[in-house]
Amino acid sequence: MEVRVGSVVFSSRFDSGNLGRVEKVDSFPSDAACPTSTTLSSTPDYEFNVWTRPDCAGTEHENGNRSWFYFSVRGALPGRLLKVNVMNMNKQSKLYNQGMAPLVKTVPGRTRWERVRDRPTYEMVDNQFILSFTHRLLEVKGATTFFSFSFPFSYSESQDLLTQLDQRYPDTATLTPRYTHTYTHTHTDTTGPEIHTPILCSQCFNPLFSQSAASVCMMAICIYSRML
Repeated sequence: MEVRVGSVVFSSRFDSGNLGRVEKVDSFPSDAACPTSTTLSSTPDYEFNVWTRPDCAGTEHENGNRSWFYFSVRGALPGRLLKVNVMNMNKQSKLYNQGMAPLVKTVPGRTRWERVRDRPTYEMVDNQFILSFTHRLLEVKGATTFFSFSFPFSYSESQDLLTQLDQRYPDTATLTPRYTHTYTHTHTDTTGPEIHTPILCSQCFNPLFSQSAASVCMMAICIYSRML
């Protein structure tokens, strides 16, 4: 969806975006009435309540899971403090008690995902988990700021990764359901001896085993190797 609230535009019209509704909290009558002092204040210049859509919303697979949010904000004045209240999440108190925080990036400006700097707060109201967080917008005119529950990994990115793995491991295209191979990973630790770790990769369980699926196995092997 994409909606304009005053001068501010919220959007989730991109791969893996999720936003269901936006409502402005009228702390100030208008953008022009926002404080103009150069002194940083903890009082938000903009405050919005937002609602997420449940998983698989609008399909036969829709369910009650409401954790994922991912949306962008543009049109707000640079350098101002923005507060967002996510109104309808599933209960996530254990996560946020242990330091969980939403992610933010700004394009152009800070294009790498990072945690919001101020620790978010939460409360339960009418059995609804409400997450609140603030972010001071960059001093970049015309920038778009993205917020997400966690690091996004979209469907398009997943397909791109599978394509790269197919190209990197072309032999997987000829694997048969009975193909079994053992890969050996050598891990050298400067504080100890070399460790040779056999990794068994068997495709005998699925007669429809595809090249992309085989690539996923190779990806798992690479990840496992890095963990050693």
